[in-house]
Amino acid sequence: MDWYNKMWKLSVDLFRSMEIPVRQLECCSGDLANLKVKSCDIEAWSPRQKKYFEVCSCSNLGDAQARRLKIRTKGERGTYLVHTLNNTVVAPPRMLIALLENHYQADGSVNIPAVLRPYMGGKEKMVPVQK
Repeated sequence: MDWYNKMWKLSVDLFRSMEIPVRQLECCSGDLANLKVKSCDIEAWSPRQKKYFEVCSCSNLGDAQARRLKIRTKGERGTYLVHTLNNTVVAPPRMLIALLENHYQADGSVNIPAVLRPYMGGKEKMVPVQK
């Protein structure tokens, strides 16, 4: 569970570092898909739709997948089934939509969050080319 919680936190922190409003939804046991022990969705705010939409999903599958695939490891207490985790972290189209919508300006430009500026040659804003 420690690694699951770390993955969840890192995913939330990634979106927040880009100044994208997010909320975290922990799925109730009745909504969990087969094999999942615990799952949460991270949703970003969409100013265009005026609602949150899913941008990331994080799941703990316990030993269910390992049991099916017979994935074992050896530890201090002998051989045991491993536990598996799943995290989309970034679905590029969804993250791009969240980034553009939340930083779009009335003049058509898009502010670049400080955390991304080193990867954008120091640019603070993307400006549409006038034709």
